[in-house]
Amino acid sequence: MYKKTQIVLITVIFALLVIIPVGFLIMSFNNDTEDIADTDNSSIFQSVSNLEALDLGLIDGDELRQENGIEEKSTGENTISEPEDIAVYISLRSIRDDLKIKLLNASSDKLIPDVNFTVTVKSSNKTMDYTDSDKDGIIYIPYVEAGDYTVFLSDITSDNKNYHADKSQTITVSDSIEYAKVDIKDEIKDESQINVAEEDTKVQDADQTTDISVSTDKGNSQAETAPATELQEDDLSEDAEDLLAQIEAETAAAENSKSDYKGAEGGTITAPAPATAPAIASDPQYIAAHSGSKGIDVSKHNGTIDWNAVKNDGVDFAIIRCGYRGSSSGALVIDPLYYTNMAGAQSAGISTGVYFFTQAVNEAEAVEEASMVLELLSGYSLQMPVYLDVEKSNGRGDAISVEERNAVCRAFLSTIKNAGYTTGIYSNKLWFENRISTASFLDNQIWLAQYVDIPTYGATRYDMWQYTSKGHVAGISGNVDMNVLK
Repeated sequence: MYKKTQIVLITVIFALLVIIPVGFLIMSFNNDTEDIADTDNSSIFQSVSNLEALDLGLIDGDELRQENGIEEKSTGENTISEPEDIAVYISLRSIRDDLKIKLLNASSDKLIPDVNFTVTVKSSNKTMDYTDSDKDGIIYIPYVEAGDYTVFLSDITSDNKNYHADKSQTITVSDSIEYAKVDIKDEIKDESQINVAEEDTKVQDADQTTDISVSTDKGNSQAETAPATELQEDDLSEDAEDLLAQIEAETAAAENSKSDYKGAEGGTITAPAPATAPAIASDPQYIAAHSGSKGIDVSKHNGTIDWNAVKNDGVDFAIIRCGYRGSSSGALVIDPLYYTNMAGAQSAGISTGVYFFTQAVNEAEAVEEASMVLELLSGYSLQMPVYLDVEKSNGRGDAISVEERNAVCRAFLSTIKNAGYTTGIYSNKLWFENRISTASFLDNQIWLAQYVDIPTYGATRYDMWQYTSKGHVAGISGNVDMNVLK
């Protein structure tokens, strides 16, 4: 009995020694499992909370990635970024009865291209919307009645950029004109921005290329044959009566010249001889016509020039093209060699002036052209005038009337003159006699182009004569325009 009791007690004690530790182990395992579950649930809820906060913009995405040790993955072209905000400044300008709206980047003060802006223009009696259809950052409105106008810009998003103007602008449009410089610098283009073949299209008129010094034979000079043929093909349809009268006058002058020139032994020369021949070179009229300072006029077409060689060849002055208005689009374009030629000529000690080839069709455009010239002259001192080049182009400037052309010339020259420069006007005999009221511009220098031995132009005086386009000067490859200043 006693032994059985001992066996039972030992069994119970052993069981307790085994069961109790196992129980503790089981309880500990259950507690750990519950803790792990709670931790996982907490992490999930925290992640959901963070994602919601990220979606709501309450926390920074980069910071969240850093806290969780997540590297940002680049998505290449599919990366979506916030649109960039661009502040736009509205610049307004009016010369007369017009309105030009420029849309500038407020930070860089440069025109904003490639955006189809829409503006609202409000006056006292009407409101109109206009778009920048050619996307050059400029909206031009002609024929605007005098009065006050306020311009508003509509917000627009383009190429992931938000464009907006902080405020509107107001301007007063006048029906009178002030011949004064306007801000044009942000409208000046270089030739890389245009179609040069369509824009730089100055052509030689038939009358300008008349050259009686070139003869195919002794009895048949170019003066007798070329003008009639070229004018019939080129200009007869434009103004038949004037041109026919001019042909007749020049033919008569050529016939009269046959008896005017006497040879060394008193014989009559049947036609004017080349300029190198002693007979014409010794003629008093020829000597008088060619007496004066020797000069040239140049542009990009003359290429790179050795100005020291030009100076050493006896050239006293140079008239340099600074720019032109495009014959098709009307763009204002700088001659690509303007700065190079100005620096070279002035460094060589050659007196300099400039010329601008106009294609303006109204006074406002002429003021713009003059303003461009004044902008380009900044920093330079001139010894010669600023000339307006008025010629045929087969472009927009050809179509205007004589009265409109006179207004263009007057606006350009007045604006330049009001800035303190001496002014001049350049054209050929045909245009001075038929396309411009030259007598009304005699307060300016008259620069005549007529390629003859002795000029036949007599409508007004002329101060400088361009007598050939086929001159040769050291330092210039090829032909160059030659001039004599009386």
